[in-house]
Amino acid sequence: MVNPNAGRKRGLAVAETTGEALVEAGLTVTTHVSRFPGEMIDLAAAVAQTLPPAIAPGETDPVSTDTAVVAVGGDGTLFEVINGLTRNRVNGTVVPVPLGQIPVGTGNSFIRDLDIHDPQEAVQAILGGNTRAVDLGILNCEAGEYHFINLLGAGFVSSVAHRARYYKRWGALSYVLGVIRETAILAAQDLVLTIDGKRIERTGHFVEICNSRYTGGKMMIAPDARIDDGLFDVVVMSRVTRRKLLSLFPAIFSGTHVQDRSVEVFRGRTVRVQTAAPWLLTPDGETFGATPITAEILPKAIRVFCP
Repeated sequence: MVNPNAGRKRGLAVAETTGEALVEAGLTVTTHVSRFPGEMIDLAAAVAQTLPPAIAPGETDPVSTDTAVVAVGGDGTLFEVINGLTRNRVNGTVVPVPLGQIPVGTGNSFIRDLDIHDPQEAVQAILGGNTRAVDLGILNCEAGEYHFINLLGAGFVSSVAHRARYYKRWGALSYVLGVIRETAILAAQDLVLTIDGKRIERTGHFVEICNSRYTGGKMMIAPDARIDDGLFDVVVMSRVTRRKLLSLFPAIFSGTHVQDRSVEVFRGRTVRVQTAAPWLLTPDGETFGATPITAEILPKAIRVFCP
């Protein structure tokens, strides 16, 4: 499943190179290339119709790695492929075949938690045949229901992602430019979190519902998040000044921002976010939807190739 525009339009070239490596290793490769944003969901849904029935989450996967789906692109491509594969499946079921990713995107955030950093390492992981069961999240909002594997952002962080779209030619630097621009219009608002039934009220700038550690490439937004612990790490920043936010920004690359008292981290299986005014959303770096939202974790709902 190839996003030809990923990585400054390198997706197709990388797909051809990696496809050749897989074929040389004796695998049969069928390539599906998207033509426009969102089409990958339909392509993956069509592929899903040819796959065996899903199994319940948490069970040992009885399906061998002889059949697999590979996404060539970044976090957004992975998001579309997962939502295509799960489109016609009942909530709580898993994708019945392993999923691989060849990282070619702007951020490639999720795959960092698998210790895969480039296409060559990704190919070796696929050829090695080792898989790991990881969690998925389900988002419900006014735009509909979607699955996510990396994180779901709302507020300042999402506004940065929306802004970063205009700087995509700069790669991962686009997120830094987005932070600078959004800081200029920084504003906090009242919000209510409900995590596993517990109500938490804050006045803040953003909420990140994290399955994995990274966002925007190398930004370690949730340093203690684990992709297979059955829990979200929910990161909240309370009201701060522009100067304070910018002073904290470098710390996000090491994850030490969570040591500041303006940043809180909660854990839970279900999360509801309500805000005084709608906040934009970024599920897995995609830019659509708005609060209010609910999110639920699906433990070990999908298997991914890993070293």
